[in-house]
Amino acid sequence: MASPHSAELPSDVALLRDFVNTLDVEKMLDDVPTPEALAGWFRSQELLSPADTVSPEAFTAAIQAREALRAVLLSHNGEPLAPAELRTLERVAAASPLTVGFGSSGVTLRPAAQGGWKALGSLFAAMATAQRDGRWERLKLCPAGDCQSAFYDTSKNRSGRWCSMRICGNRMKTQRFRTGAARQAR
Repeated sequence: MASPHSAELPSDVALLRDFVNTLDVEKMLDDVPTPEALAGWFRSQELLSPADTVSPEAFTAAIQAREALRAVLLSHNGEPLAPAELRTLERVAAASPLTVGFGSSGVTLRPAAQGGWKALGSLFAAMATAQRDGRWERLKLCPAGDCQSAFYDTSKNRSGRWCSMRICGNRMKTQRFRTGAARQAR
């Protein structure tokens, strides 16, 4: 059986997933620990030109937005969401203005800022597109505390819970079984 996120992802969803996954919780490794590293990541995603930079303020806002986005994606998996996370996203989005563009593919949102704020605007435009196209709720965060990877749920009924049923899902089921067996043994 295919994993709930094995299909080819739309570019907006892949961008958001990859941004959230710049923090590897299991290995405690942050791919973007500095403004320069974040600028490099944004360039690799074609969100910044080689001459663009990420200011310290935009860097701080990006990390805050990433962590708030992680909480939102976890809420897509049934966990409660603190209103503070939404306020953080609103605050960062306000500093990352968007404009409406028109082209052969229709109406799009485009970033209207410069540097790191422009790249952040692209992330918010991707969120709006995913919401509009009905894919936003399928972007989730694995609830396994030692994983917390973002993934796209491609299950028909949108019930995918784990980034990998074979790894995280199996670990959690085994843990629940052991906890239940220990309770019964008492």
